[in-house]
Amino acid sequence: MSGALVDVPAVAALAGLAFDPHYREAWNAAQIAAVLAGPGGFLLLAPRPAPLAFALCRQVLDEVELLLCATHPGLRRTGLGRAMLAAVVAATRTRGGSRLFLEVRASNTAARALYAAIGMEQQGLRKSYYRSLSGEGIDAITLGLALH
Repeated sequence: MSGALVDVPAVAALAGLAFDPHYREAWNAAQIAAVLAGPGGFLLLAPRPAPLAFALCRQVLDEVELLLCATHPGLRRTGLGRAMLAAVVAATRTRGGSRLFLEVRASNTAARALYAAIGMEQQGLRKSYYRSLSGEGIDAITLGLALH
């Protein structure tokens, strides 16, 4: 779905619901709009028109980075997140991508398990990459999936 057709404030509101504010992971409407306005930015929504889950991505050449992915808290563990990731993999392939990658908070075990379930593997570790509201450094794990 193109950025011009997206209710960016609704997507940002969902991000605000989905992420614990302590970890400062939710993006605001301006950040989301900037990715969509830039080269290679795209957003997948499920279902339409009300965003109950989304995946914000950016493609550079044959690589797609999953920048932000969220499911409404009331719909977790229903398969919607897994369906969004399957849609991201399919979109990556459709766009000619050969690799999908992302960064995830090391302590986010639920997200890490979901990513592992689709075959993503750890590529690296970024020590103290994120900062919590209290200033605590939080490690990020870089995950990748080769699409052949």
